[in-house]
Amino acid sequence: MKTAHCPSCGAAITFQSAVSILTVCAYCKSTLIRHDLDLENLGVMAELLPDPSPIRLGTEGIYRKTRFTVAGRIQLRYSQGLWNEWYLLFENQRGGWLGETLGNYSITFIVQPPEPLPPFAELRAGHRLTLKGRAFQVANIENARCIAGEGELPIRVGPGYEAPVVDLQASGGVFATLDYSEDPPLVFIGEQARFDDLHLSRLREVMPVGWNPDAGIQARSFQCPGCGSSLTIRAQGYTDTLACGTCGSIIDIADPNFRILAKFNAQVVHQPLIPLGAHGQFQGTDYEAIGYLRRRFRVEGIDYEWSEHLLFHREQGFRWLVEYNGHWNLVHTLAEPPLVSGYGVMATAVYQQQRYRSFQSAAPEVSYVLGEFYWRVQVGERCEVIDYIAPPFQLSVERTEKEIIWSQAEYVEPEAIRTAFQLASPLPARIGIGANQPSPYDAQRPKFRRLLWLFLALLIGGQIVTAALSSNERVHQQTLVFNAETKDKTLTSEPFALSGRTSNVAIDMATNLNNHWLYLELALIERNTGASYAISRELGYYEGVDEGERWSEGSASDEAVLSAIPAGIYYLSVEGELPPASPAVACTLTVFRDAPSWSNFFLALLGLLLFPILFRWRAWAFERSRWAESDHSSSGHDEREDDDDE
Repeated sequence: MKTAHCPSCGAAITFQSAVSILTVCAYCKSTLIRHDLDLENLGVMAELLPDPSPIRLGTEGIYRKTRFTVAGRIQLRYSQGLWNEWYLLFENQRGGWLGETLGNYSITFIVQPPEPLPPFAELRAGHRLTLKGRAFQVANIENARCIAGEGELPIRVGPGYEAPVVDLQASGGVFATLDYSEDPPLVFIGEQARFDDLHLSRLREVMPVGWNPDAGIQARSFQCPGCGSSLTIRAQGYTDTLACGTCGSIIDIADPNFRILAKFNAQVVHQPLIPLGAHGQFQGTDYEAIGYLRRRFRVEGIDYEWSEHLLFHREQGFRWLVEYNGHWNLVHTLAEPPLVSGYGVMATAVYQQQRYRSFQSAAPEVSYVLGEFYWRVQVGERCEVIDYIAPPFQLSVERTEKEIIWSQAEYVEPEAIRTAFQLASPLPARIGIGANQPSPYDAQRPKFRRLLWLFLALLIGGQIVTAALSSNERVHQQTLVFNAETKDKTLTSEPFALSGRTSNVAIDMATNLNNHWLYLELALIERNTGASYAISRELGYYEGVDEGERWSEGSASDEAVLSAIPAGIYYLSVEGELPPASPAVACTLTVFRDAPSWSNFFLALLGLLLFPILFRWRAWAFERSRWAESDHSSSGHDEREDDDDE
């Protein structure tokens, strides 16, 4: 740690890092360059623009179990607003940077360029680069401009300092920035970080005028320069433009004079379903609705339009609530690009080991805006969008020439939206099936399987018990011969007794049929009461040799079961019919009392299996309705079903 004195005001200047070369005097705002212990005054540093960042000089945190202190800051402006680069001094004297953009955070460290880098002008969003053996994708291309700085810094900066920068993303949340303000470009590599994971302390307690650290941001009102309407800024410092719903002016709210950037004429004035200024809690975070826009695209002469509500939280950043046909999704941007493979219907995106299928693509345009936005929004601006689904989640990629943004959406039930924002009016009813709406059958499937296996086990167990308790007692056996002489004659068996409880009776018929048939008319008759139970059976058995192959069909035996036969003395009355000129056929009839029956079991089993067939059909119909809205309306649905089978 080295100490010197400001040549302008004499204040003590302390350098915490040996590599720091620039500092801004906290008293007179002079920009000082260090030459060993001598300080050179480069002039007064421009004032920092007020912003709501919770971080300040002296803020402490922990990254990968190593403590750090915020020693300096560079404030820059880019197309989407203000951007802070906080210079970090770690306890091991290593220097790093904490990037803060729109509530997103990244920790990076400067590295030597491992290989020649392409010129800035040749890079486009979506291009692939390899750094340190890792594949990166170009996510954003900006021409940033330095506003001001404070604290101590390892590089020389000043107001108006131009910084052409390229942001890169790689799997695993790895993040990199290429700074083309120098030649060769400066390379910073690190990773995206969540605010809560940095364990920040000594945060800003006294916010600038108009800010409240507990409630978030205190709204600031002003008069629209276009029509005089009263407008409210709710996320000053995080947002760049505000759209007036009265006159259609899009205003630069970073400009002290509230310059009008553009105007649009809306044929229909839309009222957001979630009013601007409303607060709603999601995943334990209280968000405020600050902006509203509508997008649309045309397919075969039909306009499809949806609403997007912009939500804000000072530490967690921005979220979107997207509504289409009564279906809602909570959307956040991703810190790493998914792995995309395949084309058309076979295209997939893999994120956090979850596979998403290509659903649809479009080039929508912004058709209506209201409230605040973190970029210079314009009615009519377009981007290419591709959606991938894995209900209840959806991945979307928005691509322009300078930017590619991946986001993940999670389906939210409309009632959860109404409850979160305490909306008095009911939300629009859902139309059709949402792209990533979770299937109710997916949630029911485990319970349904358990019930199916339970009833199947009960059915099988009941049949086993029934079979075990059946006496299967043979009460009579007799052989009858049928030939030409017995034609049109009724043969009767000897009487036999059925005793005990009422039960079924099984009659087995075994014959010596060979290449012909026998038709039997049987009746089980109670001798004393004359009660009769009639049945008929046709038996046929054929065999032969065809081209050296032996074949056979039919059967020479059969069984008939009569249910609920009471006790009594019975005999069999039998009439047999044979084909003309056929040999005599011997038929052995065996009568069993209380025989185990399988017919009811198989009927019950068939009925039980109808339920999974019906369940499967309804699940298929649900998916068919979903994929009917896709670019792959038939093949995509088939794929989904195939995956369910796996």
